Amino acid sequence: MRQKKKVVSKLSKGMLQRVILARAFLHKPDLLFLDEPTSALDPVNTKHIYKGLEGLKEQGTTIFLTTHDMNEAETLCDRVAFLHNGSIQLLDTPKSLRQKFANHTLTVELTDGNKEIIDKGPDGAQAIYDYMRQDKIVSIYSNEPTLGDIFVEVTGRKLS
Repeated sequence: MRQKKKVVSKLSKGMLQRVILARAFLHKPDLLFLDEPTSALDPVNTKHIYKGLEGLKEQGTTIFLTTHDMNEAETLCDRVAFLHNGSIQLLDTPKSLRQKFANHTLTVELTDGNKEIIDKGPDGAQAIYDYMRQDKIVSIYSNEPTLGDIFVEVTGRKLS
């Protein structure tokens, strides 16, 4: 509430970012361009912005989002494009990109602290079944790459 009467130019970077985004959302635009919309925000306010963007998207707004945050791209984007040296290197849904670059393995963490990399398929299914029968599984997860992993592979650059 103390921020209510504060002059906009005196607001913190995070609060100013929220004001700018609120102004952009206010008229429910058909088309919205955003550049690093959550760069100065804490996780709580970032979630509020994500919710607002999802609401705009559901109402039919087309949103172009520039971000270096691959988790943000994964969360918000229906399609992502990786740019490198001024050219689009890849364009697809996050899910399709992860599947395209997947190595089709699972990691099984066992109660003895070991991790087993298992191929998806009949032999892997049997191995998982055997571990389950012995009550040795702590967790199982897919080894699909993140969008960040794919970006590095495609561009040959490191994430900054």
